[in-house]
Amino acid sequence: MEFVVVDTEGKDILSEIAIVDKNGELIYEHFVDGDLKETLKEIKIILESHIVVAHYAEHDRKIIQNSYESVGMVLNARYYCTLENSKRVLPKLDSYSLSHLSNVISLKYMGEYFDTNLAHRASYDAAFTYQLYKKILQIERTKKLAKSVNPFSSSKVDNPFQNHFDDKNLYVKEFETLLYTLEEIKNDPNHQTKSALVLGEAGNGKTHLMMRFVKHVSDTNRFLFVGKPNDKKNILLHIYIRLLESFIQKIDGSKYSQLEYLLAKSFSSIIVKNSPNKRIKEILEENPLNIYTHFGKDGTINRTKNWKSIEKVMKKWYTDSYGFDMISLQLVEALVKYTFYTDENRRNIVIDYLSAKDLNDDQLNYIGLNSNGEDFNKEVFALTAISLFGKLSVFDEPLIISFDQLEAMSGDDELIEQFVQNLKELITKTPNSLVLLNLFPNRWVEYESMFDGSIVDLIGKTRVILERPSSGDMRKMLIRKARDYGVDLDYIFTSHGIYKDILKYDSIRKVLNKACDYYQNIVHNIPLPKIIELSNDEKIKQLIERVEHLESLHQIKQTKVEVKIDFDIKEYIDKVYQEKNKSYAKKVIIDDKNDLDRLKFICTSIDKLYDISLDFFKIKRVMPEHVIISTDKHKYVVGFLHLEGRVFVNRIKNFNQLVANHQEYQFRLFRDARENKIKGKVSSDEILKLKNAPKGDFIIMEQESRVIFETLYQLIIDYKNKDIEVSLEDLMKAVCLMFKEFWFCRLIG
Repeated sequence: MEFVVVDTEGKDILSEIAIVDKNGELIYEHFVDGDLKETLKEIKIILESHIVVAHYAEHDRKIIQNSYESVGMVLNARYYCTLENSKRVLPKLDSYSLSHLSNVISLKYMGEYFDTNLAHRASYDAAFTYQLYKKILQIERTKKLAKSVNPFSSSKVDNPFQNHFDDKNLYVKEFETLLYTLEEIKNDPNHQTKSALVLGEAGNGKTHLMMRFVKHVSDTNRFLFVGKPNDKKNILLHIYIRLLESFIQKIDGSKYSQLEYLLAKSFSSIIVKNSPNKRIKEILEENPLNIYTHFGKDGTINRTKNWKSIEKVMKKWYTDSYGFDMISLQLVEALVKYTFYTDENRRNIVIDYLSAKDLNDDQLNYIGLNSNGEDFNKEVFALTAISLFGKLSVFDEPLIISFDQLEAMSGDDELIEQFVQNLKELITKTPNSLVLLNLFPNRWVEYESMFDGSIVDLIGKTRVILERPSSGDMRKMLIRKARDYGVDLDYIFTSHGIYKDILKYDSIRKVLNKACDYYQNIVHNIPLPKIIELSNDEKIKQLIERVEHLESLHQIKQTKVEVKIDFDIKEYIDKVYQEKNKSYAKKVIIDDKNDLDRLKFICTSIDKLYDISLDFFKIKRVMPEHVIISTDKHKYVVGFLHLEGRVFVNRIKNFNQLVANHQEYQFRLFRDARENKIKGKVSSDEILKLKNAPKGDFIIMEQESRVIFETLYQLIIDYKNKDIEVSLEDLMKAVCLMFKEFWFCRLIG
């Protein structure tokens, strides 16, 4: 049944009435002057066929009922009282008069707030009662919806390819600076690479800003994300493989990846300019993406002929433009093969080739590429590949290379020095790219002090500083974030004191986390986390950190915090686990060295807690990537072998020899379940030999095991990046409790 809003005037009998319909339109207004019965006849059908909404409905009901009885008529009407329902949805107000409620929740009529001088005119009061009724319904919907969603349950962006609420009113100038720098590279005739530092304290939105950048440029530019390197001897390889992993990600709303867009646009531009084949040029001029769907059917002579001519054009372009370089020409050939092949298995092997994996002869023959040779230097290969992608991007748009999680390098001066030296080489030799480094301000001061002015100027000339937004902007951000979920936050956080408590924190993430705590408290009656006074030792430690911070940054002040919040470690671990589990199906480059480096990073990060020492077997034979992990209870040799074919056979044979010769160790060799299954008889026999060894095992790393491994690595990174407010000891205790059956937790347990 639809409603009408009614307001009456009169002591006992009706003297004035106004009726407003569901659209807020005044449909009836009358001053009763001796024609009461006629008036009541006119409005009877309206009142009986609608729910009658009124403020202090009992008063209006009595006047209306008395009036009908006085003329011998009967009225059957149902009423809804905005006064009583306001008490229910807006408890603890000082008054529930129409004027007070209208002012408290900022109601307007004809663009104006409630004017007490105009009150007690039936049409005026009815108009505001209509606005109040609609607002009550909105609050009820908000509170109902609030029970099923929590706008603040996720406050952290782990990488720029995630999808979180983004308040574009924050960091507008900083974002425009990045866009302007990108435009400078594009318009530079030499397409010289530039870099920019994005500096901000933990939780103030560095990675979030990168996420905004991705969404803004994904239709045009290729955004490539690189996390912390772990091996100081293979930094360029680490950077390159992470770039390649970003390249093979699909662009939102498209069936094509970033790499496919880059190759289509760059290859097409080069071919159109240099190919003698008019038909090929016409097809690519129409749409560069036609490169994947035209030029003959699979397996036909015509298709092979067309692609041989394309490969010839691409190689000639490179030698004419940059001279003869064998590695670059091999890479060009591999990229042409990747573009040519439609078979997903062949394409995956080409990606393995591009990622510098050791392929066997059968795999190389299958994709028509040559071996890299015995003197193959993966660091040189990586830098050459990165440089080639920059050269190709000149025909597309500038590359954006974003480095994050770099804070976790702090304390390892050799790693930092090698990283920066390699970064300098990358910037110098790779054209048409914007290199972004996300750092804490004091970390940059630490790194800056280690290098000469030329490196500092190259890396840190452009600086984008993310300072904590004002409390007013932060409050608007909270409201907009809640509104994105359909929740009107002002009707959840009804007390000014709640906002005041939330907005006292010194970072965006802490503000969001506190908003989450209050939201759960109000909507679900979950107690607020305990506030724990710091011990004297913790206060001294905090004081030292503040002094060091001020000494490094001089005039920049650090917010003083005297208490810590009882952090829900298990909830945080579960969030990270769920995120990793959700992204498991995403296309990744699984690499033995990368897995080993991550494991070593985890071990060295917790070595003081568990008295861990690391070593490896110093032998000349080709071995799986491995590490010896020794604790006071165990000695484990942990290796990774995601390769296949003859490479797999040779390495597992040598591993089995170690197992036979070193019975004082437990041996575990892992292989990711997403890699191809091992089928050959010799390989299968070696696997069986390892599994049957008294202290050996070959383990397929299924989804659960991989997700926990990635979760553990991410948690250590988050701890080092100050993304979580908990001690390392408490974090690891919680991890080992939640994942007590995980092999690494059993090893250190």
